[in-house]
Amino acid sequence: ILTDRHFGVEVRFFRVTTNMSATFDFVVVGGGASGAVVATRLSEDPAVSVLLLEAGLAPPPESAIPLACGSLQGTDIDWQFRDHSDGGVALGFENQQMRLPCGKALGGSTCINFMAYVRGHPHDYDSWAASGAKGWSHEEVLPYFKKSENFKPTPGVVCDVDRHGSNGPWTVTHRRTPYEGTNSFLRAVEELGFTVGDYNGAARVTAPRGVAGHHQFTINEGKRVSTYTAYLQPVMDTRSNLTVVTGARASRLLLSDEEVVGVEYVTGTATERVHATKEVVVSCGTYQSPWLLLRSGIGPAAELASAGVDCVVDSPHVGKHLKDHLYLTIAFACEQGHALGAIASSLGLTDDKKPLEAYLETGEGIPATSNYDASLFYNTGVSKRSAHTHDAQLSFIPTGFNPEFFAVGHGLEDIAEHLDVDAWFHLEEPTAMLLPQLLQPESEGEVTLDGTELSGPRIKHNYLTAEADVKSFIANCKTSIDIKAKLGETQRVGEVLIPKKLAAQYGTDLTNDALWEAWIRHYANTTYHPVSTCRIGDVVDERCRVKGVGRLRVVDASVMPDLPSGNTQAPCVMIGEKGAAMIREDHGFKSNI
Repeated sequence: ILTDRHFGVEVRFFRVTTNMSATFDFVVVGGGASGAVVATRLSEDPAVSVLLLEAGLAPPPESAIPLACGSLQGTDIDWQFRDHSDGGVALGFENQQMRLPCGKALGGSTCINFMAYVRGHPHDYDSWAASGAKGWSHEEVLPYFKKSENFKPTPGVVCDVDRHGSNGPWTVTHRRTPYEGTNSFLRAVEELGFTVGDYNGAARVTAPRGVAGHHQFTINEGKRVSTYTAYLQPVMDTRSNLTVVTGARASRLLLSDEEVVGVEYVTGTATERVHATKEVVVSCGTYQSPWLLLRSGIGPAAELASAGVDCVVDSPHVGKHLKDHLYLTIAFACEQGHALGAIASSLGLTDDKKPLEAYLETGEGIPATSNYDASLFYNTGVSKRSAHTHDAQLSFIPTGFNPEFFAVGHGLEDIAEHLDVDAWFHLEEPTAMLLPQLLQPESEGEVTLDGTELSGPRIKHNYLTAEADVKSFIANCKTSIDIKAKLGETQRVGEVLIPKKLAAQYGTDLTNDALWEAWIRHYANTTYHPVSTCRIGDVVDERCRVKGVGRLRVVDASVMPDLPSGNTQAPCVMIGEKGAAMIREDHGFKSNI
């Protein structure tokens, strides 16, 4: 049984009390990847009172185990949203509906994700600035990436130390002892002409074809480091000016004369109100920040009218321009992979509990890091839109293919109907996976109201509606086969596990674009990196102030003008740092950067 004594994670429920003030200087709505940072930074000034409202609770102890990350999806700390796209994607999923994991806890999705620390390509941010997001170029956001980071390089692993921070609260590390299979992957991509280096360093720009490297993780001494454990937890008991209320879901913003004056929220069956003398900061994430604005009458006028909501501010782009990354699982037997049985044993899922017990005592072993081990970032040359950045990520996982996890992630009850698992995979069979990912999609979706009650947002990603996305994705899938072939030159590798129904219809020729497109449209899944539903320039200005509304900001992934070329947790924390700094500056606080 896992308890907080193993991890130093204290599970607490903060309730509103009758003597709690009904007025604060700042009210921050959402304690996730960005909101936890904002609340912590604003409360550094003891003269400023800050209230943080979070719908979830503190994360459970098991969230601290890095390798347990996948098992946290679909639990109480996941909002368990669903995509409602109109066909063309998730054709192999139950009800043809993709699950959208989203953290519901202090720390948000930094409590359930795979902990990869990836900033993206510098051009991503330069393009933001060029499109009108003044102050968001790469050189202007780099100080905020570094401010959050406490980078601990691993001897023997290539890293660009000057591009990292070392004094921040958020620890970033490499795997202590890289898997040999991962080293083989990096040698293979190097032999194919790519550069091995620090994908968060200068090589992201200077590498001629693209850069691959060992993943950097938000892990410290074998434990996950979320924005809760890095930012909030160390100060909650010592800052009397910081109040944290969990189990509190914001239901609408309180407005007066087109200014936000407070927040209405629900705790259990009770509805409460709290007021802000300076600002309300919405950090509910890409799905729920626009939802809260829409419920409060800030959004497209016609859409609000059809939902029965009085329009306070006609803001046509609220909830629009939704984008996300997709990935595909390509699994095969691999001599230098790791057997699923060893993984299961390390997590205490077999009769042999010794590996888990050893980890709990030492913080070392297989559970001490994510199995999401390394990535290649490059440009396929297919997308004209992303000619100056990387439109493809190809990740390597040197551990067993888990049919049960695949089934859960895809909403499938009977995995045997889809994959010929028994033909290739057994608990003791060393296997590996390649995950091609689409980084710069053109397809856009939207977030709308699903009625006026607290049922949550209706999410419609419209994945793969742009033909260019399919072509870029297929090109990346073919690169994965090139890498697998290169791996096969130095070790035994098995055949790629192709979904049975697709193999029967399209054959097994992996040069066949029709097979790849069908595979993608059936089984590509979200990497849960949604952005842009309150994007800078349309909904908020370059200082994250909501246009047309006073005393209101949005500070989270929803303000990104476009997707970065990589995982989004590092950019979300950067946005939290920069957003807090802008708020402090606008209110005359002393700079803390």
